[in-house]
Amino acid sequence: MSDVRDPEALADLLGDECARTILIEAKKEPRSAAELSDRAGVSEPTVYRRLDRLSEYGLVAGDIQPVTDGKNYKLYRTRLEGIELDLREDGFEITVSRRDRMADRFARFVEGS
Repeated sequence: MSDVRDPEALADLLGDECARTILIEAKKEPRSAAELSDRAGVSEPTVYRRLDRLSEYGLVAGDIQPVTDGKNYKLYRTRLEGIELDLREDGFEITVSRRDRMADRFARFVEGS
């Protein structure tokens, strides 16, 4: 059983150059949508669409960065650690490994989940 609800859609998403660039760049360090747009060479609306899709699969996370002038923004970071693809008799099984921040792991520990 795959832990991905729509393996074909995930494969299509990972086949997209913009999505792959976002994952690579946001793994190096957290980046804003504007920075990701510059690095991927696409418009910010395109980046936001890819970020939405990547977020659906838990592959990226956004953290709000407060700014003193009140115009907060998000920095996006890659949560994807790896993807395992196994061939079974009934089809493919995809397992996604995600990386969490220490604060997220600690919160889950305290909450007992």
